[in-house]
Amino acid sequence: MPLIGYARVSTDEQSNAAQVQELRAAGCIEVHEEHGSGGSRDRPALAICATA
Repeated sequence: MPLIGYARVSTDEQSNAAQVQELRAAGCIEVHEEHGSGGSRDRPALAICATA
């Protein structure tokens, strides 16, 4: 079964590049990324991972 990863940071100024690199190194063939406030529980990219 292929691995699917999820990378998230809280602000647009932050980069999730290191997270994505680690997920790829771990064998994830697909990585969903998003930026969002920690106060918001809206996680559309995470929802995609849960249904994949």
